[in-house]
Amino acid sequence: MRPSNLKHKHADALQYLIVGLLALSVAACGPLISFGGDEKPGEIYGLRYPAPYAASSPVGPIVYIDSPQMVEALGGQNIAVVMPDGQRTSLDGVTWATNLSDILRDYIGHSLSATEANIISEGGLDIKAGCRLGLKVWSFEFAPGISAEDDKVKIAIQFSLVRLSDSVLLSHPTFSQEIAVKNATASGVVGSFRAGMEAAAKDYGVWFQERMNQCQFKG
Repeated sequence: MRPSNLKHKHADALQYLIVGLLALSVAACGPLISFGGDEKPGEIYGLRYPAPYAASSPVGPIVYIDSPQMVEALGGQNIAVVMPDGQRTSLDGVTWATNLSDILRDYIGHSLSATEANIISEGGLDIKAGCRLGLKVWSFEFAPGISAEDDKVKIAIQFSLVRLSDSVLLSHPTFSQEIAVKNATASGVVGSFRAGMEAAAKDYGVWFQERMNQCQFKG
């Protein structure tokens, strides 16, 4: 039987979820998906880009990174879960260290500091930036499968690079990753999120590098 740790927030929804899971033959033994009322100490996880923050460039373009727009209440501290039947819940007793929207803006800003661009966020609105980088998070969730081999995390983030001098949308791709969860524990799930973001950072880093020179401020 597989480890689990999900707790539905409402009694009626919980009953429905249990029935649905039984019908789908999703086993529930162990700590990851919890349907009982047992109290456990909370676990808190961060998500940081695994590299030193690069020094600013005196000649690089200035890009303001917006606070991400999050779908379906993803922006809070709960670690979102989507069940095989489409039911949504969260990991029981496990949270992000702060709101996921703040975590992702910091992560993406940090990762893009490896380029020559100067990435600014809150507190930088009085600076004359060349571009604004908008973010839309479509998916950032753990998706347990009918069997343990199907467990994965899903990440989908849309980027919108807008040149501020003429309001031109330079590009707005969506970067997606699906990473297998080999160890269905809280740390295993978070580890897969980290692996997914590192893979996504390589892709959107190349995309940004190819376009950032169009963000040079000409005032």
